[in-house]
Amino acid sequence: MSNIVQIEINKKNRWVYFSKYRWVAHVIYWTWVLVAGTLLSVKVPITTSVVFNHFILDNLLIALFYYTYCLYLIPYFFKRNRIVLFWTLTVLSYLLIAAIDVPYNQYFVKLSYQNPHIEASSTFFQRYFVNLGNYLLNFVVFSMMLFFMEKNEENHTLLELEKEKKEIEQVKLDLLKTNISPDFLMRSLSQLKHSAQEQYSNTPDAILAFSDLLRYRLYSKKKHLSTLSEELDALQSLIHFIDLYKDKNNLIIHLDVQGNSSGKNIAPLSLINILEPFCKAHSNQPVILRMILLIDEKELNLEMDYGLRANEILIADLNEYGNNYRHLYGSSVRFKFENCEDDKCIISLNLPLSTQQTTV
Repeated sequence: MSNIVQIEINKKNRWVYFSKYRWVAHVIYWTWVLVAGTLLSVKVPITTSVVFNHFILDNLLIALFYYTYCLYLIPYFFKRNRIVLFWTLTVLSYLLIAAIDVPYNQYFVKLSYQNPHIEASSTFFQRYFVNLGNYLLNFVVFSMMLFFMEKNEENHTLLELEKEKKEIEQVKLDLLKTNISPDFLMRSLSQLKHSAQEQYSNTPDAILAFSDLLRYRLYSKKKHLSTLSEELDALQSLIHFIDLYKDKNNLIIHLDVQGNSSGKNIAPLSLINILEPFCKAHSNQPVILRMILLIDEKELNLEMDYGLRANEILIADLNEYGNNYRHLYGSSVRFKFENCEDDKCIISLNLPLSTQQTTV
């Protein structure tokens, strides 16, 4: 797997200077070389032979040097932090190709005019030093073009990382919305099945309450925020469902809501998810869970008094709840709980409220 990942990284690094329409910059660069070095410099009529010799053959070796540099040396050495080897190979390529260019131009390129610098410099080394200067000047221009491409790719990568981070956060949020406790779900379905078989009078009411809860979970997945009124209605449905089977699950919930919920929004399922772990913590004796909800303008304060010490499973579930919501909504979420000496558990939760319009 690591080899496959490395191959993909190498491929991306190799072609980064040509992807996302950056190849247009190369076309513009070589068009400029064609116009300035051939069309505006040659005094004879422009023919196919002139273009072939003055543009293609005359620039073949320097193009070989450029693209060896950007397609091989940069991705395989510079971007792998093999800096010394990178600069060694770059300098050697520069010196070697510039040297090969001297006999190459002399025997294979048929120019329609003589370069004044070359004409006055007839020896190999004189021609070689002229080549070094031309290569270096054009290499600086080419490197500047690559530098701006690199900065563009860096900015694009940062945007992609930010987008992926938001997508990951959304996936985590969706997971929280749909992450109903399997234990609570199976126990609830078992209770519904048993009550239906025994034809208890509360069966239709229980089915409706449980259906309302599942429906709210399904549709809240599409929302970034739910209205506080919807969240409280779903919480009431859950409490009502639990109350219908309080003789089975030994959990009695007293809910006291203080404040106005109108026009306020909250993270979907935040109240449902904090209650489900207590349904999972089954007790052999009746346990009272008191919930006091204080609704302020910008936050919701929830105080929970559980009449039993929290066991390891409940502690783990509550810790996971606190970590998840703090990670998703930041420091505006304040969550703490403690097992008291008088065999009860106290939970305190502060959740941010919003007045913005909910979106689907």
